[in-house]
Amino acid sequence: VPRRSIRFVLFTGEEQGMLGSWAYARAHRAELDHMDAAIIYDSGIGRVTGYTLSGRKDVEAQASRILAPLKSLGADNFTLDVEDGTDSFDFMLEGVPTLAGNQDPANYMENYHSASDTYDKVDIPELKKHVAIAAITAFAIADDPERLGPRQNRHEIEAMFKEIGFDKEMQEEGFQALWNNGSRGRQP
Repeated sequence: VPRRSIRFVLFTGEEQGMLGSWAYARAHRAELDHMDAAIIYDSGIGRVTGYTLSGRKDVEAQASRILAPLKSLGADNFTLDVEDGTDSFDFMLEGVPTLAGNQDPANYMENYHSASDTYDKVDIPELKKHVAIAAITAFAIADDPERLGPRQNRHEIEAMFKEIGFDKEMQEEGFQALWNNGSRGRQP
């Protein structure tokens, strides 16, 4: 049994603006100071090579240490990319460390939202590796004596956005107004 709880959540409405994860983040805002990380898989069935940490340079060393066992599965590459089209988005806006699976594309795009996206396209051996990687990740983070990283405050989130240039993307994608008016993200 890990030191801390692990909560599994399935979100809906991602394609309509991450509505499910946004609603969850808002509904559980009072608990987010205690949330160690959001672990998200959203890129199909391709091989998991590691995680993007959504710009959180401050958690990179800790993630590498905690998740060292993933090296044997080839999933130990951490990047700092920020994705605004996945369910990790609203947790990032709330200042929670996020780990979004970096995956090889495999056959994702040719079957993306199409009639060809059927069960026979699932790579069962790769799916089993995904499950193992997700389980190791969740357990390792929940059981480590130290938290992956702190929840950032609004000022720290804004500073990170400027540092990595994500503030421009927020503007282009129409999220900046929602951030500015407090509809989305960590409250001032």
